[in-house]
Amino acid sequence: MEQQTQAQNRESRSKISLLLDFAKRLSWFISACVALLAFYFVRKFLFDVIRVNNQDMADTYHYGDALFVKKSFNTIEHGDVVYVEFPLKDNEFSSTHFFQRVLALPGDSFEMREKKVFVNNKWQEDLSTTKHNYIVISNAVKIDSLFMLQHKLNEGGQVSDEFDYSFSLTQEQSITLSKISTIKTVNPKLEKPDNFDEVCFPSCNGYCWNKDFYGKIYVPKKSDTLLLDTLNINLYANLIGDFEKNTLEVRQDSILINSVLTNSYVVKQNYYFLLGDNRDNANDSRVWGYLPENKIKAKVIRRIKRSRK
Repeated sequence: MEQQTQAQNRESRSKISLLLDFAKRLSWFISACVALLAFYFVRKFLFDVIRVNNQDMADTYHYGDALFVKKSFNTIEHGDVVYVEFPLKDNEFSSTHFFQRVLALPGDSFEMREKKVFVNNKWQEDLSTTKHNYIVISNAVKIDSLFMLQHKLNEGGQVSDEFDYSFSLTQEQSITLSKISTIKTVNPKLEKPDNFDEVCFPSCNGYCWNKDFYGKIYVPKKSDTLLLDTLNINLYANLIGDFEKNTLEVRQDSILINSVLTNSYVVKQNYYFLLGDNRDNANDSRVWGYLPENKIKAKVIRRIKRSRK
């Protein structure tokens, strides 16, 4: 009888041990699941680390830099760098995400004159990392790869059979190059006013703009009433049709929205105007126009890792 009782006790202890082991494993599994869900939630909705995938923001950020971003509860201000989804569809850049700088907020006016940015008629000084294209002419001396490496001339090269070069430079770089004895001149590569560039938004002869002389253009805000005509409809066609899901038709001198004849439109969301810090080589709002608020996916908090160049 005593031996039977001992056997039962051993069996009970074994079952309890198995149950405790199962409980520990279950607890570990639940904890792991909770941790994974929390990690997913944080990356999906709150914070993430994203690598720069182009040179639009050089020299501020370079291809491959790792940036810490905040995805929710952001207040967007002038000068913020944001992570955005390319707004236009049926385009080679569709579904592309990238980083650019907010220059104009909803309700602002934006203009560029001789590469200088004006927001609400106030000049916005370039950052020390802002780059523009320069024509560099040497004194009958070829600029070789070693020279370009020493002076961090990462973008550009020879543009003629003579000794003419084009490089994307910061202002500091341009000053440094101009002081070198083998360099004859360093001058900004500047478009002429009213020289129409069909690449520039809204790609319409009525707006003779280029990347160096652009605007003045108004950036719509939510609840704005836009007065429309057959010229400025070129500015707002994507906004009305693609971004705010209306049908738009222009018939000679008539504008129809959702099959209703009209000369005005009430804006449903906020819009922004963005530029790359690599000004002359960025595919930014001067090319594709307004950025809808819902295309801003995150705001850059800081860089956490530089790429190896």
